[in-house]
Amino acid sequence: MKLGVKLLALTLVIVFAAMPAHAKLKKVPKVDNFILFQDYSGSMAMHHETAKEVKIEMAKNLLFAMNEMIPELGYQGSLHTFAPFSELLGMQTYSTSSMEGAIDMIETDYAIFQRRTPMGMGIADLRPVLDGLTGKTAIILISDGKHNEGIDPIEQAREIYASYPNVCFHVISFADEDKGQAILDAIAALNDCTCPMADGVELLADEAKLDEFVRCVFYDEVNVCDGEVITFRSIQFDFDRSFIKDEMKPILDEAVAIINENDCMFELEGHTCSIGSEAYNQGLSERRAASVQAYLIDKGVDPARLSAVGYGELQPAHDNSTREGRRLNRRVVIRVK
Repeated sequence: MKLGVKLLALTLVIVFAAMPAHAKLKKVPKVDNFILFQDYSGSMAMHHETAKEVKIEMAKNLLFAMNEMIPELGYQGSLHTFAPFSELLGMQTYSTSSMEGAIDMIETDYAIFQRRTPMGMGIADLRPVLDGLTGKTAIILISDGKHNEGIDPIEQAREIYASYPNVCFHVISFADEDKGQAILDAIAALNDCTCPMADGVELLADEAKLDEFVRCVFYDEVNVCDGEVITFRSIQFDFDRSFIKDEMKPILDEAVAIINENDCMFELEGHTCSIGSEAYNQGLSERRAASVQAYLIDKGVDPARLSAVGYGELQPAHDNSTREGRRLNRRVVIRVK
């Protein structure tokens, strides 16, 4: 924001620190990209020994349910199958609707006969996809673990890790035989980045477990106030003044919006430079803090969430021996309590 008046300044700094007990949380992505990697082999078209349902049908239903839980946080996402390898959704900015359309393309009524399971080759076929990605990538492998043709899937997963250090496999098992489960267990054990092995049948039956898996793979929840520092350096006061000028109001309105996005308690800390007596600066700092407090309350911030305190010249953030340092020390800090 350009100001038409050249002023000696007070800078308003909004500092989000600490972790208040009742603050709202926001979702932040753990990964930059993800690949839903569905086993499409003949064995997946068979009934699960325990669940007594067709495995590919359960897997498709699980993908639909998972897709509803994955937040749209700007990462790139795709849907691929193996045995045979195919791309049902190319890598693109993830949206629930686009992924839903791709999942709907998975066929569940296909011939089992002569549909082999080259799992190792399927994992190797991911390389051209991975070559085009930057940042962290999650591969969500959904399979019964059966492998009966071609190169070793465990070794191929190990080589993927060697070639792409930012890749991590996460395994959802529909295994109903010990051999298949052993293969999936081995892939899951290759890297400590992997979320705990998930049982597909259990995820379908327990929404809380599915939510836990999605959180583990895709995102963290962090305090909206935690660790964030936003500095508005265009908010200015005349020298030795504490009233809110019109030029400051749009920026202060931004502060109102930020405060109202969460349930934190805030302390308004007034500060001054070292010009003048300590006693005078103490009063000036209190007036500046009170002025900001009054503005925020007038704009709808709950008064119970705000407290104002003055620190005078006792907590300089910059060198008071320079003109610029003194200017920057004329400030109000809004800090999470």
